[in-house]
Amino acid sequence: MPPRFATPEWRTLVFDTGPLWELALFNAVRGPLGFASLEGELQHLREHSSYEALSKFVAHFHGKTTTPHVVAEISARITRATDRKGQPAVWNLVYHEFSSMGMDEGVMKLLEMPQELVARIGAVDVSILELGRSLNSAQPLVLSVDTALIAECKRAGLQALHLWEVIST
Repeated sequence: MPPRFATPEWRTLVFDTGPLWELALFNAVRGPLGFASLEGELQHLREHSSYEALSKFVAHFHGKTTTPHVVAEISARITRATDRKGQPAVWNLVYHEFSSMGMDEGVMKLLEMPQELVARIGAVDVSILELGRSLNSAQPLVLSVDTALIAECKRAGLQALHLWEVIST
């Protein structure tokens, strides 16, 4: 874990799509599947050291959570990036990541989201923001690769980090 995160004040990690997709991709490309065709999809976790830094960072949190909106985005990415025969193997990796992390999912209903905010930043990002707000007593930290979402979280008083801040040491 990077030294600046050695004793995080946060207890719950709220995952946006980007970091979870990168974890699944890294394992699909560098793991036993060896899906070299997905190599170009990797944006942030290109080296094993980056994967290790993220894994150590994630391990320090008591709770890990995301929203079904994020799962739907991952589903769309799997469908787009993977041929039909490889999809079950990639889903197996996603299930394994969720299981090994003890991932929880918080449901954020569209009609309970601020409509103007959904129109501005999208339903997936609002679901992450609202989940973070609802977990305020659990000291949440949002992890994303989306700078607009990170900025919106900070405006709302939530702690948020870009994946680069975790893996670049």
